[in-house]
Amino acid sequence: YLLYQNYPNPFNPNTKIGYQLKERAYVKLMIYDIKGELVSVLINKEQNSGYYEAEFNVNGQTSNVKGNLASGIYLYRIEVIGEGKIPVYTEMKKMLMIK
Repeated sequence: YLLYQNYPNPFNPNTKIGYQLKERAYVKLMIYDIKGELVSVLINKEQNSGYYEAEFNVNGQTSNVKGNLASGIYLYRIEVIGEGKIPVYTEMKKMLMIK
């Protein structure tokens, strides 16, 4: 499993987040503000092994962004849940949004 750094970074208004799955699993990819509050859930489904990209758009066109986002640091976190609902991989990275 692997979570890649988003690109472009810094970004405005959108960025792509890549990740790799080594086997079929349930994936959750979430965006948080620096206070730790959930901003958006980009991915919340079961996926096969392989490489995937999710797009985060601060204007809310490709994600369910809650409210208007300010410039600053945001965190993105992936949770990969395997058979038996056991977490097999978790990773968090930073990204910078500049208006």
